[in-house]
Amino acid sequence: MAAPDDFMAGHYVATATVNSTRRNLFYFAPGQERHIATLVGGSRTRIAEFDADCQRIVRALAHYDAQNAHNDDKGES
Repeated sequence: MAAPDDFMAGHYVATATVNSTRRNLFYFAPGQERHIATLVGGSRTRIAEFDADCQRIVRALAHYDAQNAHNDDKGES
């Protein structure tokens, strides 16, 4: 489902758009699929930095979900 230039981690995907300074952020858990946000970079000359930031955002969201699931299993909030 994901294209080679999409960033994926856990249930999160940041998809590329026709504009190199924009990515759409989706949550794809089964039965809970939704668009979360459109990420917009502030510079047309620092696209690699924007891509790295998008990768960090996707990984951080997936890590947050995993940590919450772990805490839920232990009965913590």
